[in-house]
Amino acid sequence: MEVAEIKKLVTLVAQNDRRAFDTFYHLYYKQVFRTAYYYIKDVEACREVVSNTFFSVWESRKSLGDVENLSSYLYTATRHEAIRYLSQNEQDTLPLSDLTPALEVQSDHSPETDLIDSELTTLLDRILQTLPERCRLIFMMSREEGIDNKEIALRLDISESTVRVQLKIAVDKIIERLKSVYPHLTLSLLLLHLFR
Repeated sequence: MEVAEIKKLVTLVAQNDRRAFDTFYHLYYKQVFRTAYYYIKDVEACREVVSNTFFSVWESRKSLGDVENLSSYLYTATRHEAIRYLSQNEQDTLPLSDLTPALEVQSDHSPETDLIDSELTTLLDRILQTLPERCRLIFMMSREEGIDNKEIALRLDISESTVRVQLKIAVDKIIERLKSVYPHLTLSLLLLHLFR
């Protein structure tokens, strides 16, 4: 859909046009669902979050015309609903396996390497939880979803240079903490775990 058509659609939604809102819903459903799934990883729960997100959009439809970046607006609204869902269901932290690529050593799977993998996974989970929220979010979007810096900047309504800086901060902190616990791990192995 062209930008002018989307603006017209948003204007109609802001004027209480339910048919326009149905079109809006179908147009953005996949984007909102993907964002919800990024946080929750449960299809049924995501459907609830998506429903709540669109309900919230409908409730605040009068101000929808003032939104400059619709994708960023929907991303933020979905993120808030997902966090609310998680807090209501007492799941304030997500397991690392749901948030980041699996950490696998590229060698034989001896009990020793499996133990190191498990320890690295646990440690990385703890490190990620200590990162500032925006820094962690940008790292996860880049590393788990494979979203490029430009798209992350668009979704979060920030500059690409901010994305690059936040990624560098995240990687530096992760490597520093991992190296302090596993000083004999090579930098290339650490990077392999971070950037698979």
